[in-house]
Amino acid sequence: MASFFGLAVAAMSIIWGAASAAAQQPAGQVVKLGEGETLTISGFINATIFTDRGLFGSFGQGQNAEWAAAPANQPATDKMFTDADVRNTRINFTFNAPAVLGKWAPRAVLESDFFAPLTLVPPFQDEQPALRVRFAYVDLTNGRTTVRIGQFWSPLFGEVPVSVTHLAFPLGYGATGMVGWRFPGVFLYHDLTSGKPVNVQLQLAAFKGSGPFTAGNARDSTNNIGNGEASGLPQLEARLNFAKRTPKLSWSGYVVGHIDWKDTTGTGVTGDKNLTAWGFEAGFNVAPSKFTLHGNFYYGKDLGQQFAHITQTVRKIRGWGAWAQAGYDFDPHWGLWFYYGMDQPNAQRYATETGLTLARQLNHDADALLRFRAGRYALGLEYFRAVTRFNTGPASADQVALSVLYTL
Repeated sequence: MASFFGLAVAAMSIIWGAASAAAQQPAGQVVKLGEGETLTISGFINATIFTDRGLFGSFGQGQNAEWAAAPANQPATDKMFTDADVRNTRINFTFNAPAVLGKWAPRAVLESDFFAPLTLVPPFQDEQPALRVRFAYVDLTNGRTTVRIGQFWSPLFGEVPVSVTHLAFPLGYGATGMVGWRFPGVFLYHDLTSGKPVNVQLQLAAFKGSGPFTAGNARDSTNNIGNGEASGLPQLEARLNFAKRTPKLSWSGYVVGHIDWKDTTGTGVTGDKNLTAWGFEAGFNVAPSKFTLHGNFYYGKDLGQQFAHITQTVRKIRGWGAWAQAGYDFDPHWGLWFYYGMDQPNAQRYATETGLTLARQLNHDADALLRFRAGRYALGLEYFRAVTRFNTGPASADQVALSVLYTL
């Protein structure tokens, strides 16, 4: 650990001495195609060297660490290890065509990163991450209204914490109230105000149902049919965004509601066994001058497929989560950020209603980030800690990471 800390501090000192160019907002590379079409290539290269003390849970270690692994899975001694990760690296292709129906123009987006769920067995496979699709959708837009069909974020995915290490899996994602996931569906975005002091946007979405396999239904597990898909009904969400920007103050906020249904017996079983799941969320971002404060809160029932309830997809689970992050940019290059969040399913109510014991009952995450930026280049030295209470007792894990980011 000492050698890693020395390397991290030395790297930050070198960058500090070399800082000279003012920070700028990178833009994608635009390529002109035939018939007036353009292709914008964007994304980023991201690499992390990290040292963990203790193990993190289901998502994994490194760039996708979120909560601590259960006590039984924690090492009793020799808890420290060092590794590296590049799976956050991302590429985006956005195609824009001229208007085809009056002012309505089509657009298409394909975005990928390298978090495909393969068995990354050392010593060789763990250095060969695999490509996965993040977004794949087609828009028809007139500038004020956009109809989107394909895979994109559900409206529940709102405010995102700042990090240089935790990008594809943001800080607290599925662990402290940072919820929402990508689904194929139909999405509508409409600006309710135009040129007004406060911008207001409406989002409506209907996307495919989702949930775990129904226990005991071998037909569904064989055919990869989750209980959300088995309901035959979509997930539905509605969201309102509010935003205002002035030279001295920028702020934004949103509220979103969610409902979905899950067939608790799966396909091939008679009778209406649908379970109704629901939730709501609110988020905000306030940025006066060099200071930023942002976060969100959610409360809901049976929202595990949206990464709620510490990402547990069991039935009859309720709970809430919230996080907040404060950051201050000392100058165009250097900034300091602090994050804290928690997620607390109602374990007692779950036990009363089901007679079962909930595995993950409470999680706290904390994070501190020292970030350097210069144009397209960013470097972050980050400390992350997760404390998780299980039905078998508490567990914790710590991570120190040095990450670099180059934005295309």
